[in-house]
Amino acid sequence: MYKVLVSDNISQKGIDILEEAGMEVDFKPEQSRNDFLENIAEYDGIIVRSMTQLDKEALSKAKSLKVIGRAGTGYDNIDLDEATKKGIFVFNTPTGNTISAVEHTLGLMLALARNIPQANQALHNDIWDRKKYQGVEIKGKTLGIIGLGRIGSRVAKRAQSFGMNVIANDPYLAPEKAENINVPLKSFEEVIKQSDYISLHTPLTDETYHILSHKEFAMMNPSTRVINCARGQNIDTEALAQAIKNNKIAGAAIDVHEEEPVKASNNPLLKYPDQVIMTCHLGGTTTEAMDNVAIMAAEEVVSVLKNNLPESPLNIPAMDPQEFIKAKPYITLVTKLGNFMAKWKGHHRIKSIEVEYAGEVNNYSHKPMTLSLVKSVLEPILDDRINLVNAMHIAEERGINVTESQTQHKGELNNIITVKLNTNKGKYSLAGTYLPIGFRVIEINGLRIDLDLSGEFIIVTYQDKPGVIGKIGTSLGEENINIANMQVGRQTAGGEAVMLMQIDSKPSPETMKKIKNHLDDLNTNVKDLSYIEM
Repeated sequence: MYKVLVSDNISQKGIDILEEAGMEVDFKPEQSRNDFLENIAEYDGIIVRSMTQLDKEALSKAKSLKVIGRAGTGYDNIDLDEATKKGIFVFNTPTGNTISAVEHTLGLMLALARNIPQANQALHNDIWDRKKYQGVEIKGKTLGIIGLGRIGSRVAKRAQSFGMNVIANDPYLAPEKAENINVPLKSFEEVIKQSDYISLHTPLTDETYHILSHKEFAMMNPSTRVINCARGQNIDTEALAQAIKNNKIAGAAIDVHEEEPVKASNNPLLKYPDQVIMTCHLGGTTTEAMDNVAIMAAEEVVSVLKNNLPESPLNIPAMDPQEFIKAKPYITLVTKLGNFMAKWKGHHRIKSIEVEYAGEVNNYSHKPMTLSLVKSVLEPILDDRINLVNAMHIAEERGINVTESQTQHKGELNNIITVKLNTNKGKYSLAGTYLPIGFRVIEINGLRIDLDLSGEFIIVTYQDKPGVIGKIGTSLGEENINIANMQVGRQTAGGEAVMLMQIDSKPSPETMKKIKNHLDDLNTNVKDLSYIEM
């Protein structure tokens, strides 16, 4: 009999499923950290929410643990790397609270339009003031959705049923996907300027951190209202508070916050109860959502303990364990290539991802490699719900075509993986190989180079001319940035060239601008100048 620990509060329905499957279940959401560490060695499976910390210390004591189930989406409390090293399956339940998040968004929008919580509080304070709390209709108003994914698209559909005009911005979504739900895609600035209501549904990435700040609020109409049920850090809280104070916008409804729990000392929005509605991260917190994630987590734990793969694994490719060990270098290689591509060109709208396998890599199943590639390309630009099971589904949702091919390479290298990205800005390719000395990038856009595929890089594509290397080296030297390695690839003298430099520290935006200016002075027709950290 397998023993399962439920260390955080979940619905009884999940516990019932475990017990009906013959599991011995310990429900201990209140146990101390010391007791948890002392007893974790007993368990084959564990279900957590966000409170239990499954860090390296805890996992080092989990001698029998085979599976960790996260009843919910986020998994910051789980050390994935350590779990993977120990061969522990980790999964989450990302779709269990989708509808709850959608409905909370709509509820906040309606509350904003009709001043519902403010009027309620006034009555409780023995104040009757119909004029002060007069609202507006949402019919005929424009809802601008930032991020038209799993939740955003469902918000759009329901808003349309209210008679709203829905527009959206999502640089990673194929236009035909938006057309299928009758939502025109606009530029980010157009959505900001044209919307009566703006609802955020983006993951938290470098690009979406403070996606709404002083500049964006200044572009909005005074009647605009903002809703955020996505990530707290997507909005600059101080900037929003100033916009509210200065009547730059009409109001906001915020469910997720830069600092949680919210206190008067850490959130200036609490000063504006008449304009700002705030809830305590309730988007995914409903009875149904709690039931859903508990049921999903319990069913997955039972399935894994019966030697099946989880539906939403976060760390283990779907592959025979012995084959996985042998193929792991190639999975790592293709993941590195995907990460490089994402950080280089992922900010463009991706139309297709192609991968070509050559040589010894063809002795193994390509499926986990291709899944790892798609996940590594999309994860940095979308969100953490992408995994090896749903990567293809997410790509399809986004209108991204994924193809793979193989050739019998006859060159001096016994394995080569080539990744090609077709975007709305152009086509790009990257090839790499695995050698006993490590992972190498050997080709960029068809031009041969050879560098270790790790560390920090500056990549430049330009027209080959004398003086380029010197100008770049001088610019970096002036900023005390050392060049560890450098390669230049070109077909012919004076033709298109690519330079890849490994550097020891990150260049400032000013340094990158200085390099660009120097290259422009040489008339090198710079097509790309990017910093990439692997």
